[in-house]
Amino acid sequence: MSDVSAALLYAAGRKGDHTTAAMARRMGVPYLTAYRWVTGRNAPGPAGLAAIERAYGLTSAALLPRQVAA
Repeated sequence: MSDVSAALLYAAGRKGDHTTAAMARRMGVPYLTAYRWVTGRNAPGPAGLAAIERAYGLTSAALLPRQVAA
């Protein structure tokens, strides 16, 4: 499970969305898209991050881990 999927599942649960279908409806994205985010198969792009922020109030800074330069 990725950081994105863990944060998304937690935020969805707090809003009462306990299924991927409910999450997809709230975010206004196809079920398969939400499924891929939840399972960590894909990371959301800019439009997906905007949908997550509108639906659950999670910003991209809260979802994406910071990269540390070596």
